[in-house]
Amino acid sequence: MSLRMWCGLLVGTLCLRLVLGWYLPVSPDEAYYWVWAHAPAAGYLDHPPMVALWIRAGCALFGDGGAGIRWIGTMASMFAIPFLAQAIRDFHAPFPEPSGMGDDGGVIRGVALLQATLAMGVNAVVMTPDTPLLFFITVMLWAVGRLMATGHARWWLVCGAALGLAFDSKYTAVLPGAGIVAWLLLHGAGRAWLRRPAPWLGGIVALAAVSPVIWWNATHHWASLLRQGGRVGD
Repeated sequence: MSLRMWCGLLVGTLCLRLVLGWYLPVSPDEAYYWVWAHAPAAGYLDHPPMVALWIRAGCALFGDGGAGIRWIGTMASMFAIPFLAQAIRDFHAPFPEPSGMGDDGGVIRGVALLQATLAMGVNAVVMTPDTPLLFFITVMLWAVGRLMATGHARWWLVCGAALGLAFDSKYTAVLPGAGIVAWLLLHGAGRAWLRRPAPWLGGIVALAAVSPVIWWNATHHWASLLRQGGRVGD
């Protein structure tokens, strides 16, 4: 398939998701998050507030129905594609592309694979905390890819902001964050970065982004973090 055909397929996928989001009944979980959206806070018992913020913004545009609840999530699933495509180019650059696939063969396969996964398919139509999480983790991967490809220190700031916003979506964002910290500590190139201010500034940006969620937990007996930590223990 040509690149133009792939683009047409992606546009068709977006249109299908928008139609499904408009007409499918609101799920119980979405209704629960809709209640959050109408009671703004820096945190909630089950999750951080990003899903509520997205629903609130969508409902301001399209009303308190399925379309309003899901619209931003559906659009984000498509806006994530150029970030993912560039990340694939950057991470794939050191490896030669098999003959006959063209320069963008790996990009096309990577984007198609993500769009075909159950996680992306469901979370592009049904609004859950995973929906903004997937978007911000994709942006984080893009920033890391740009950092690896260019060596420009400013990408640490973008990475920190994206990682912080991912944590504001779902606490499992600590896992890719831990991976970055491990690379900084264990890899020679990472340790070289630690002698420069950029990754530390990126960490400060991430902490600034998550500070409202941490503050909410601190003033509510750490209820949300303890609840999710208990699930890990189970």
